[in-house]
Amino acid sequence: MKNVVIVGGNAGGGLVASRLERLLKEEDVNITVLDKNGTVDFMPSYTYLALGARTKDQVSKDFSKIASKKIKPIKAEVTDVNAAERKVKTNIGEFNYDILVLSPGAAINEAATPGLNNVEHFWTLDRAMRMKQNLGKLKKGKIVISTASMIYRCPPAPWEMSMLLHEYFLNKGLRNDIEITVAHPVGKPFEMFGPSISDPLTQWLNEMNINYQPKFTVAKVDPDKKEIVSTNNETLKYDMAIVTPVHEPPEFVKKNDDLKSKVGWGSSRLRDFKNEKYDDIYAIGDLIEPTLGLGMAGVFAHFQADTAASFIVDDITGSNLPLPYNSVAICAMEGGSYGWFAYCDFKDKLKNPTIPFPDCTLTGRGRIYKLMHAVYERYYFATIFRGRI
Repeated sequence: MKNVVIVGGNAGGGLVASRLERLLKEEDVNITVLDKNGTVDFMPSYTYLALGARTKDQVSKDFSKIASKKIKPIKAEVTDVNAAERKVKTNIGEFNYDILVLSPGAAINEAATPGLNNVEHFWTLDRAMRMKQNLGKLKKGKIVISTASMIYRCPPAPWEMSMLLHEYFLNKGLRNDIEITVAHPVGKPFEMFGPSISDPLTQWLNEMNINYQPKFTVAKVDPDKKEIVSTNNETLKYDMAIVTPVHEPPEFVKKNDDLKSKVGWGSSRLRDFKNEKYDDIYAIGDLIEPTLGLGMAGVFAHFQADTAASFIVDDITGSNLPLPYNSVAICAMEGGSYGWFAYCDFKDKLKNPTIPFPDCTLTGRGRIYKLMHAVYERYYFATIFRGRI
């Protein structure tokens, strides 16, 4: 029997555990899932939580329900990994492994941006709930949506939130009293994914009277002056500011040369998602996207989990056909009263991270695409919990 330790129980790690449970016999494997929060969250719905369209219980589930004869979930925060001795150190003790899967996601560093605690964001469960309370108090004024870094979960999120806020205040009869601005590091809305998406998105923002401030990265927030200050010393006044916090590698990866790549994020080979030094360590999800040159998105973690799980089964049984990584990303995004759906193929960028992102294809816009988010939300929980909720 092999001991598989998985760090992180969400989009990457949770799916690996689910796949291994299905593909391996009870006598083949013992799976331990370590998660510092002890929950499985559908993070794309934090947006809805901040707007009052979801409850906490709808987007966050107790991960103890993934327990089975093969899977043991444990709430624990990883503090270090000794790759040579195959040990994971946590705040509650050590765990030995034969195979280690790292999928802890990115760490949110609010302290990296002075004044961030005085404004809103929805990149954690608690802050999304706080934003919901404060948003309900706003009746008029200026909302500024911005980011403190280009590396963050869900690249479309600032624009999605702007369009959802347009709909939110329109339905409340307050839209004429609310000014909405997106201030972002890129020159045009979503320009990194090509004109097929950037051009129509720009048109939709104009139709909704949403302002756009290009080449703006937040350096600090001045709560006394109600100003956001950019890295270029530009300022934007606000009545409510929503600022994406800095995303970083978890501390146990940042300080460990065996676990990190040349860019400081998780070390991982594209072919099989194994560590560049240790074949018994896998890394997937947000932890490795900057290493691969990709954005942080659940769809990447999902397909990486499928591939990693197939190689782990082969490691254990010696007779499994490994699954090649699916480089295609499909994403259903919010647009207020409708949704929009995009398709990108990253195979060339994955071969050479220095080349630009590919031009993506916008395959549709309409109310039907709003349903895709809800469908995937249900599919996500059903896949990880395998019918146990």
